[in-house]
Amino acid sequence: MNTRMRFRTFVFLATLPSLFFLGSCGEEAPAWQGSVVDSAGIAVVQNPSTPMWRTGEEWTVTEELKIGSIAGEPEYQFGQLAFMDVATDGTIYAMDMQAQEVRAFDAQGMYLRTIGGPGGGPGEIGPGAMFVFDDGHGGLIVPDLGNQRVSRYTQAGEPLGNFPINIAAGAPARWAVDSAGHIMAQLRGLNLPGMAALEDGDPIVVYDTTGAVVDTVAMLPKGQTAPGISEEQLSIVLFSPEPLWDLRDDGTIYYAMNNEYRIFVRNHDGGLTRIIEKDAVKKPVEDADKEAILSLLREQYQQFGVPPAQIEQIMTGIGFADFYPVFAQLFVGPDETLWVQRIRSARDMAEGSEEEVEFDPQNIGSPEWDVFNSDGQYLGVVTLPDRFAPVNVENDQLYGVWRDELDVQYIMRLRVEGGTP
Repeated sequence: MNTRMRFRTFVFLATLPSLFFLGSCGEEAPAWQGSVVDSAGIAVVQNPSTPMWRTGEEWTVTEELKIGSIAGEPEYQFGQLAFMDVATDGTIYAMDMQAQEVRAFDAQGMYLRTIGGPGGGPGEIGPGAMFVFDDGHGGLIVPDLGNQRVSRYTQAGEPLGNFPINIAAGAPARWAVDSAGHIMAQLRGLNLPGMAALEDGDPIVVYDTTGAVVDTVAMLPKGQTAPGISEEQLSIVLFSPEPLWDLRDDGTIYYAMNNEYRIFVRNHDGGLTRIIEKDAVKKPVEDADKEAILSLLREQYQQFGVPPAQIEQIMTGIGFADFYPVFAQLFVGPDETLWVQRIRSARDMAEGSEEEVEFDPQNIGSPEWDVFNSDGQYLGVVTLPDRFAPVNVENDQLYGVWRDELDVQYIMRLRVEGGTP
């Protein structure tokens, strides 16, 4: 399996200051206890909370590799790891958003070379670049929002040209490249002069090599976190419903609004084939959570030197949804499984701790992930390391970003172990 696109959601929250094969399963797994309802030719998979995996048969993960350092050689120190992809030879290409460069490491974690660097010239990378993709044909693709272009490189880092990004058609919120090398983006409309509002939602579009949109493969519901972004105001409602999606190797798209455990599945032709449902309990956003987040944001704005009057104006535009999202992320895992990250509220973070726990909005994604097989049936839970965000999967290996207690970032590779799904 060679899945080319992986997530991180860096839309509006990121603009604030800143998702075996060893041995057998033993006994036959218990029968699935859910149901499938046909609705106009669409299979609605209704899952119970009871997993198919028996106790002791769940998939587990083992750390294989960690790249990074607090001090020492600068090539191993990261400013803000945003995304990574893995070539067929095991080379890891990681985008450091703060450094505006891509760093390449071999399969053992040894530094190889740096690609790009800050700037707007040929081969350079502008601010806001988050993604890097191996195109599957010996090249790299870097969507560069700051320079409003998509740049191509050889794997050695030599520039191969670029095509323009038409920001007026919508702001690319997330990029993807499938196994055939098709470049896709989720477009977000903004209430700004000269830009499309895209009131019907966020289209996932496909570009050709000139930057022209040649297809729309899905239409996501419109996110509600930032309903009032304009030149005059910034209105943000934290924990509001937002669309999440991920792409399977064969072009299948999974997407959902994160306030409802209802995941839609579209095939590579765009046809809706399946809806995956599971019961979920919504967790309220407590007043203490709101106070902690507002205090943290105020402190960060002060550190960035924002004038007090402007801070107060910004703070008046920040509100909160009544409930946390039902889940944090979607991720296509090994063997075409679907992984859904559970939510961890401030109360969950403090539970079982003898010390006062500072609420971290970046850490509301739980280490626990619900896992579904390719038919949408609930298998059980996989627990990943705390503060680990999966970004990419290659066969039975997960690649992602891990943050330590000091918020220092590392590239981490985990091996998934267990039976077949």
